[in-house]
Amino acid sequence: MIIQTEPCQHCGSQQVEAPWTLCRDCRRVYAKTLHRLRHDMMLLQQVSLHAYKLGEPGAGGKPQGGAAPAPINLHAQDMLDQTEDGLQDMWNETGVESRPRWQALLRDAPRRLPDLCRASRSGHWLTWLIHACERIEPLIDRRPRTRRIIGVCPECGREVLAAKGETLRLCKCGAVIDVAKLKAEAADTLNRYHKTLTPTGCSQWLRDDYGLDVPAMTVKNWLRRGKLPSSKPVGDDGYYEFDIRETVSMAMAYSRRQ
Repeated sequence: MIIQTEPCQHCGSQQVEAPWTLCRDCRRVYAKTLHRLRHDMMLLQQVSLHAYKLGEPGAGGKPQGGAAPAPINLHAQDMLDQTEDGLQDMWNETGVESRPRWQALLRDAPRRLPDLCRASRSGHWLTWLIHACERIEPLIDRRPRTRRIIGVCPECGREVLAAKGETLRLCKCGAVIDVAKLKAEAADTLNRYHKTLTPTGCSQWLRDDYGLDVPAMTVKNWLRRGKLPSSKPVGDDGYYEFDIRETVSMAMAYSRRQ
C-alpha cells in the first residue's frame, strides 16, 4: 500500500500524511501560538475596558480639549472584534458552524487542535495567527521591548531579532522562527568558530558587532590572566585566535558589572 504524502502547508519542508496538513513541528508552533493569542487577547480586553494601563508616555493622562474619555478603548475593541472574526472563520473550516465568542474558541483550542491542523487551509491560518499576535503586542506591552539579534533566518538568511520572553518571531520572508531553537543553533555555531584578531581588534569587533564596550587593555588583561583559556596566540605579531562564544560571554559579563 502506497502512503500518499504532501508538503506541510506552512513550512513546506516536511512531508505529512493525510489527514494532517501540517507537520509535527508546525503543529507545535500552532499550539504555542494559540496559547500566546489567548493570553494576549485577555490583556487586550482589559486594555479596551481601561482596566490595564500601559506605562508608556501618552498611555494615560487627561484627554485634550476637556472631552470626556470614551468608556472603552475603541482601537483595542476594534482589534478584539477583528481577531474574533478571523478565529470564527478559522474554526468554521473544522466543521464548527456556530460562531462562538473568542473566549470560548481559545479555551477549547487544545481540544480542537487536531482538527485545526487537518483543515484544508491550516497553513494560511497559522500564518494569520502569528500576524494577529504581532498586531496585538504593541497594544498590551507595558514598556517598549529591546530586541537583540539571536541568529539568522534559516530560510532567507536575514538577521532575526527577539526580545526577552518571546517564543516565536515571524521573519520578513514569512518563516516562523522558534526563538529558543534558533538561539540554541546560534550558540552551537559560535562554539565552532574563532576570530583571529589583536586585542585592539577584538575590542573594536565586540563594540561593532555586539555593542559591548570593552577596552583593548581589558582584553589584554584577560589573555594575560588566563581568563580566555581557549584563545591562542598566532605568530609573533600580537594576533590571537579568539574563541567567539567564550570571548562574547566574557564581554557580556564585563558589561553587566560596569
